[in-house]
Amino acid sequence: MTIVQQLSVRQIHECLDEAVRREVPVCLTCRTGTQWHNLHTRILHSTPEAVWLEYPAADGPVPEITQGIEVGLSFKLKHHKHIFNATVQAVEELGLAGAAAVRAIGVAAPQRLQRVQRRAYHRVDVPRNRSVLATFWSGGLPAATGEGGAPLNWEGWVTNISAGGFQVRIGGRNAPDFEVGDLVGVRIDLGQEYKEVLADARFRQQHMDERGVTYQGFQFVGLNETSQGREMLRRIAVIVCEFQRFQSPSRNSVA
Repeated sequence: MTIVQQLSVRQIHECLDEAVRREVPVCLTCRTGTQWHNLHTRILHSTPEAVWLEYPAADGPVPEITQGIEVGLSFKLKHHKHIFNATVQAVEELGLAGAAAVRAIGVAAPQRLQRVQRRAYHRVDVPRNRSVLATFWSGGLPAATGEGGAPLNWEGWVTNISAGGFQVRIGGRNAPDFEVGDLVGVRIDLGQEYKEVLADARFRQQHMDERGVTYQGFQFVGLNETSQGREMLRRIAVIVCEFQRFQSPSRNSVA
């Protein structure tokens, strides 16, 4: 079975209609400056021309969603995660049959939608006979090409990975002092037979074992925002599913 599948227009409409009927939670991702935001919403109404979503909520301050903003949207149905990106076309009150009007976001109905097997989001350990090196730096991917020159890099060996995030092992006293939520850019070298992964990620957690080895966990962000991001997601999903053949992975997400 294909790990990452592009749906036909008919399949897209059927998928969106089912998400409406089931009131499936939707994750909306957007970027303001160097800050990524993950917001919670749901699809209120879908037609062949447009998709209407409830104005999102968040655990913290919600950035203003306005016309012209690019957003990434993802939701889970059955054994797959469905992903597409869109441009906000309208923000207005939407009246639904038998319900009070609600503030809503309108985007054009997607012509492209990816369906990713949910097992790609299950954490898997890197096999003992494989070495996966991660190089990361503060400020996200744009910091690597900024005017200030090459940023300070750190390196660590990836111990587990999923399409949701990854964990690195850093020896000695070389671990960077990140705050939870800090944005980093990361380059993951998967080996000669695979193309590298370049992505933004958010620092999530850190712990140290009894030997003094530091482990840091990161969550990928923005993979459904651009065609390049979706290609990175495909590369990650392929390697995750390959690693899963070597072992019985934990069903928990990395980050």
